[in-house]
Amino acid sequence: MRGFDTVAVVDWSARSVPSPARPSKDAIFVGLCRDGAVATLYQRTRAQTMRSLRGLLDGELRAGRRVLLAFDFPFAYPNGFARAVTGEDDPLSLWAYLSRAVEDDERNGNNRFAVASGLNARFGADGPFWGHPQGAEVPGVPFRKPAYAPFSFPERRTIERLIPRSKPCFQLMGAGSVGSQALLGIARLQDLRDHYGEVLSVAPFEAPDTQVVLAECYPGLFARMIEARARAGEIPDRAQVRVLAWALGRLPGHRLDALLREGDPVEGWILGHGATDEIAAALP
Repeated sequence: MRGFDTVAVVDWSARSVPSPARPSKDAIFVGLCRDGAVATLYQRTRAQTMRSLRGLLDGELRAGRRVLLAFDFPFAYPNGFARAVTGEDDPLSLWAYLSRAVEDDERNGNNRFAVASGLNARFGADGPFWGHPQGAEVPGVPFRKPAYAPFSFPERRTIERLIPRSKPCFQLMGAGSVGSQALLGIARLQDLRDHYGEVLSVAPFEAPDTQVVLAECYPGLFARMIEARARAGEIPDRAQVRVLAWALGRLPGHRLDALLREGDPVEGWILGHGATDEIAAALP
């Protein structure tokens, strides 16, 4: 299988209202790299983002180009969670469950806390999902982190233990949290799986031998590379998708393929872990 013609890196957001019309931090940014050229898109809602990505994919598929889409939220949960919810370890069965459970409208209105509450109710104890707006009452979702000893799964995935500064996928709110992004993002990615079928795969759960491959990334792994190449006054979210897409797009195809095949088939993986220097070296 040849390398990728186009690489897109998406900085996702769990906002409950549209982002400002003027590009701002904590919104959705998409970095695109093709043939060494790099561009960025600012997206105000998740629905707008998915329309943009579908438009990109449709065009690339018609042109016969291969595409890597990397998103900055967890693609799976600690070993044992999917089985507790769906009866099987396959993380993609949990994707299908979340696609049915999550509601996320055109203006970012969503039911992520209700979904988390429903999942928590399965376990008869506080959590595992936690965190909500201070002063709000969210039945079934504790404000503070619970103890994880009662659960049949740990708080963190293996990859999150290897990257201590990363956040666990059960934390829904707070600085750097990714739990809400994962609930809303996985549901949207399952929609892509349903639409594109066999031309799309999800690394590392499926072999990345298709025309479109989805992967999990964590720009924090590449903080020094991104900081060194950020432009004066550039929004950090934009800088990280621009620089990471550029670096991945310049990586030799066989190396990117090998990295996509790494990781746990149940818990998932963060693309590029253990290869940050190599990926940074791909840039001029």
